[in-house]
Amino acid sequence: MKNNLKQIRTSKDLLQTKVAMDLNITQETVSSYETGRVFPSSDMLIKLADYYNTSIDYLLCRTKYDIPINDIKPNNISDSDFILLNKINKLSPNYKSKVEGYIDGLNDK
Repeated sequence: MKNNLKQIRTSKDLLQTKVAMDLNITQETVSSYETGRVFPSSDMLIKLADYYNTSIDYLLCRTKYDIPINDIKPNNISDSDFILLNKINKLSPNYKSKVEGYIDGLNDK
C-alpha cells in the first residue's frame, strides 16, 4: 500500500502537508501511511480513496489501475484496450475528437 499512496500523491503534485490539512490529520500520519509504519483504518482508507478519486483496491495494491471507482475495468475488455480507453478519457474534448477522427480514418482504409 505504501508505494501507491506516495505515488498517487506525487502524481497529483500534492505535498504531505496539503493532504494532512485536507483530511484533518497530521503530516506525520500521512508520512506513516506512505512508509508503511502505520496502516490506516477502514474509515481513513475510504477517505483517502475519495480524496485521491481512486479505488481502495488501488490503494491496497490489489489493482494496478489508478482510476476513479466508476471507471473500473469491465471483465470483457483486454488490459491494453482498457489502458488506451483511460488515456483517451483523460484528453480534452478537442483532442478526443481528433483521436476519434484519426480512428475513423484508419477504419475507412
